[in-house]
Amino acid sequence: MRASRTATGLALSAGLLAPALASVPAQAAEPSYVTKKIVIGKSHQGRKIVGYYRGHPDAKRVLLILGQMHGDEPAGRKTALHAIKRVKPKAGTGLWIIPTMNPDGAARKTRTNARGVDLNRNWPTSGWIKGKKGRTYGGAKKASERETRAMMAFLKKYKPDYITSLHQPLKGIGKAGKDVAFEKRLAKELKLKRKYFGVAQGKGTSPTLTGWYNRYHGKHGTALTVEYGRKPSAAFVKGSSRGLMRAARVHP
Repeated sequence: MRASRTATGLALSAGLLAPALASVPAQAAEPSYVTKKIVIGKSHQGRKIVGYYRGHPDAKRVLLILGQMHGDEPAGRKTALHAIKRVKPKAGTGLWIIPTMNPDGAARKTRTNARGVDLNRNWPTSGWIKGKKGRTYGGAKKASERETRAMMAFLKKYKPDYITSLHQPLKGIGKAGKDVAFEKRLAKELKLKRKYFGVAQGKGTSPTLTGWYNRYHGKHGTALTVEYGRKPSAAFVKGSSRGLMRAARVHP
C-alpha cells in the first residue's frame, strides 16, 4: 500500500460506533506505526460510516476487515470492534477496519438499509437488477445508495490488497477463484469450508462488493466473502480477527 492510501489529516470522531483509540498499544507511538480514524461517509439517516487504519504508513500489504453490511448480521461487526481494541498488524503491513457500512440497518437490526435496499445487491456491475422490494432488493438503480457510494470511493482511493467482507449465517469462505491460495488460508484459519455463494440477480458480474472489486479493481487486490455460522461462539468471533490477519499475512 502506498502512502496515499493512509488517511493523513482526516482523523474524525466515530461517535459510538467503536471504542476510542485510547486503548491502542504503546507500539502506536513508534514512527513506523500509525493509527487513523476517518469518516468514510454517512448513511441515509446521517449516521457515520467509520474506518480505522493501523500499521505502517506506507505498508506494502494491507487487509481490510469489513465487519458488517447487513444490519441483522452482528457477529462480523463484533469481530471488527475486537480487532480495533486488541490486534495490530506486523511490521511493514497495514490493517483497515470498518465495523459497519450499514449503520442504519445495524440500529434497526434489519438486513437492508433505511431505504429498504440490500447493500450487497446494489453495486454497479453487469449483473445488477432492480428486483422486487424485499430482503434482496437491489435499489432503484446501480449504486443508488449513499452507503454503497461511500464504500466505492473508499476502495478506489485506498485499494486494499485483501478484503474480507463478513456475513452470516451460511458458514463458509466464498469461492471467487481469483486468489485460491488466500481462500484456502482463510478456510484453514477459520476452520470453514470453501463454498460458492451465488447471488440470484441478473447475468454477469455479481452486484456485490466482492464481485465489483474483483471485476473492476482486481489488479490491486482480492475480495472475499466470509460467512460465519448462525450463532458463532464469542471465542470464534474474537479469534477470527487474528485468523483473518494470518490468512492475509499481516499478523505477527
